Amino acid sequence: MFFFFFYYGLEDEPVIREAFRQICAEKLFSDLYCDMDEYLSARISKREMRRMLEEEGSVFADLYKNAYPTEDQAYTKWKDIRGKYEEAKYADWNKRRIAAETDEKSHKDDALADKQPSDKLWPDNRWAYNQQLEGPQLKEIEAKAIVNWIYRIYPGKEARQQETCRILEMLAAVYGIQELAFEDTIIYVKSKVKINMITSFTQFCNTMLGIENKKRAFYYRGHSDSAFLLQPSVMRKGSWLSHERDMYNEIRIECPQEFSHCKSHLDFLVHMQHYGLPTRLLDVTRNPLVALYFACETNPGKSGEIIVFEVDHEELKYPGSDTVSILASLPLFTSAEKDEIYRWASDRKLSQEDFNKKAVRLLHEIKLEKPAFRDELKKEDLTDVFFVLSEKKNPRIMKQDGAFIICGLFDRKKNPINRYRLRRENKIQIFIVKSRAKKGIMKQLNKLSINKAGLFPEIEDVAEYIKDKFAEA
Repeated sequence: MFFFFFYYGLEDEPVIREAFRQICAEKLFSDLYCDMDEYLSARISKREMRRMLEEEGSVFADLYKNAYPTEDQAYTKWKDIRGKYEEAKYADWNKRRIAAETDEKSHKDDALADKQPSDKLWPDNRWAYNQQLEGPQLKEIEAKAIVNWIYRIYPGKEARQQETCRILEMLAAVYGIQELAFEDTIIYVKSKVKINMITSFTQFCNTMLGIENKKRAFYYRGHSDSAFLLQPSVMRKGSWLSHERDMYNEIRIECPQEFSHCKSHLDFLVHMQHYGLPTRLLDVTRNPLVALYFACETNPGKSGEIIVFEVDHEELKYPGSDTVSILASLPLFTSAEKDEIYRWASDRKLSQEDFNKKAVRLLHEIKLEKPAFRDELKKEDLTDVFFVLSEKKNPRIMKQDGAFIICGLFDRKKNPINRYRLRRENKIQIFIVKSRAKKGIMKQLNKLSINKAGLFPEIEDVAEYIKDKFAEA
C-alpha cells in the first residue's frame, strides 16, 4: 500500500508532489541518485524541525506540534494543513495584488496617492487567483518537513523501506524517471549508476588505490551530506543566481582593498570563493583524503559522498586560458542577459558566426581584460564546464592541493559536470560514506594530519582545531 494520499490521486496533491520533486526528483535528474537515509532512519529531530518551520512562519509547523499520526489519521491531518496552506497562499497573493493595484492607480490618479488601500476598493477575487494560480512554492525546509512527516507515519524502518520501494513507481509515473532501483538507503537509476558504500578508512583507501588510468587525471570532491547537489554554490539558490551580478559588484565595492591584487575576472572569483561568496566555481582536490575529510567533517547524522572525477589531460585548463576567461566574465551580466546568451548558445540552428554577432557585449567584456582576444566565441563552451588548475596563490589552496571547476550556463537537469564522474563498465560510480563510519574515519585522517589545522592554515581555524582537540582530552 503506497502512501495514504495516493488513494486520492497524486494530481490532487500538488504540495506533496512538489515536496518529492525537491527532495527526490531534482537530485535524480541532476546526479542520478537520491539518498533517503535520514528519512528512513528517523533521525530528524521533531522539535528542531518545528522550530525551523516556526522561524520561517510556515503553516507546516503544525505537522510537528503533536505526535505523528497513524496511517488512519494521516489523511485527515493532511487535509487540515493543506487547507491552511492554501489560505495562507491566497492571503499573500491578495496582499500583493492589492499593493500592485494601489501602485497602478496612484500613477493614474494623483488623488489616490495619499489614500490607504482598502479591500472595498479591491475586493477578494478567488476567480482571478485561480486563473493565475501556479504550482506550490515550497521552501527547502518545508519540502523536507513534508517528506519526513510522511515517512514518520510508518513506525518502523522496515515499513518505511517497503514504502520507499513504491516511491519508485510514483517517480517513474509523475517525473518520467525510468529504470529506478532501491538499495540500502539509495534510490538510483540502475542502468546508469553503481552505488559503492564506504564503511571504513581502510576500505576507502583500497577502493581509491584500485582506480588508475595514466592517461587521465583524477580529481575529488567531498560532500558531508549526500543530498547536496553537484553544482556550484551560486546555483544552489535561485535568488543567488538571479543576483550573481549584484553580489559580484557589491563585494568589490564594499571591500576594495581585499581585491586590489586581482588582475582578472578569474582572480576575483577565486578570491570571492575563498571568503564564502556564492560563485560559479566548484572546488575540487587532487588528494582523495582531502575529499574524504570534507565528506566526514560535519553532519555526523547524515551520509556523506566522495565524488571522483576522471579528466583527459588535454581537457585541463590553465588560469590564463581564453575559455576560462569567457566563463569568468559571465558574472558581470544580468540574469536576463545570461538567459539570452544561453538561448543563443543552445540554439542548434544559430550558426557560430551569427552567435558571435549577437554576443558582441560578452566579447567586449573579455577584451577589456584581454585586448588580444580573438573576435570569436565557441558557443558550446558557454554551456559547458571546465577543470582549471589553480595557481598556488594562497596557503589554503596549497594545503588542500586544490583546483576547481568553472561552470558555464546550463540547465541543472542536464548537469554537464556529471560527464566527468568516474565510470566503470559504463556506469557512474557513486561513493557513499555511511554516517556511522564518519567518526572513525576522522580519527584515522587526523593521524595523517588531514584535519582543520592542516587544511585551513588561517589562525582562527588552527585555534579552533586546538580548542576542540583539548576539549576531548
